[in-house]
Formats: sequence, structure tokens, C-alpha cells
Amino acid sequence: MFYVLLFATLIVGAWSAHVALLQAPADAMQGNVQRVFYFHVPLVWVSFLAFIGGAVMSIRYLMGRRLTDDAWARAFIKTGWAFTTTVLVTGPLWAKPVWGVFWNWGDERLVSFFVMWMMYNAYLLLRATITDFEKAARIGAILALLALLNAALVVAAIYIWKTASHPGPVFVRKAGSGIMDPVMRKAFWGSFSAFTLLFLSLLVARFRLEKAISGAMDNAN
Repeated sequence: MFYVLLFATLIVGAWSAHVALLQAPADAMQGNVQRVFYFHVPLVWVSFLAFIGGAVMSIRYLMGRRLTDDAWARAFIKTGWAFTTTVLVTGPLWAKPVWGVFWNWGDERLVSFFVMWMMYNAYLLLRATITDFEKAARIGAILALLALLNAALVVAAIYIWKTASHPGPVFVRKAGSGIMDPVMRKAFWGSFSAFTLLFLSLLVARFRLEKAISGAMDNAN
């Protein structure tokens, strides 16, 4: 399964990158820097997908205390952390030329996203430092659920606070511009699919590793 996902990721990724970087027209106002959109937004989507999966598997672990569920939770969250970190890199690269600054601490959505990232950092640190594996799994599961609540705040922030940095759709609504352009839509959905496939590939690989770790801990006990 892993190799099938990896092969599909490479094919779809190469095609979508070609469309996004070479075929899609530049935005009417943002120019070529807008192409970061094709990577930034799918990364955000995958980040939330990962943390939702981590929360679901954390709930399953708390209900059944099955090590396999905890292994899935760790795999989801560790994979999601990598994508979330990339979001925090691509966002400022897009923000600087468009908004004039890399980061705006007055933007509630940016700050809430940063807090979410820090909460998952805390999850990783907790799992790495608490020697009692079962205790770490319980506390980690609770932290994963709290972090998901903050993730919901990140999504709601754009509607609650109407922040200047995220005023809604970032595309200019002109003829031949924005997501309404057919080639731009093709580029976006191609990248969306590619990053989803990449996430699934890494998730499967990470789960295999986490399952092996869980098995070793179970044997040790």
C-alpha cells in the first residue's frame, strides 16, 4: 500500500507542480508570488486532517486502551506536525510581498495557528520525555483533544475577528484572475490531491514505525 501511495504521490505531484508553476496564469494583482497558494492552502488542509485523525484515534485509545490506536494517534500527530511547520514557512513567504510583513502578531488567525503548532510541539515533547508509556499515552490523548479545540478556533478566527491579514478569499475577483480561472482551479485541486497523497504515504510509513515502538514497549512490560 505504501509504495502504491508513494508512486501516486510522485505522479500527481509532478503533474500538479507543472500546472501550478508553468501553466497557471499569474494573479492580476499578486503576480507570481500568488503561486505559493497552491502549496500553502493544501498544506493547511492536510494539517487539519492530520490533527482530526489524531484526536479521533486518541478518543479510541482512551475508550479501549489499545496500543494500536495510540500508535495511529502518534502517527497522525507527528505527520501533521511536519506539515504544520511547513505552513508556518510558506505563509510568511507569501505574506511578505503581499502584506509587507512576514508575520502579524495582531492577526488572531495567525496567532491561534501558532498556538496550535506549539500545543503539538508540547505533545511531541511529552511523548518523548515521560518514561511511563501508558501514562504518556493518556496525557497525550487529552492534549490532542485540547489542541483540536484550538484548531477549530483557527478555522473560526477568520469569521469571528475579520482580520486584515486574512480578510476572506485572497484572490482578486477579476476576469482571468483568481480561483475562477479554470487552469488555476486545475492547479489547486491537483496540488490538493498531491499533498493529500503525500500525507497518506507518510502517515502509513510513520504508523509502521510507531506500531513497532508500541510493540517493543508492550514486550518490555
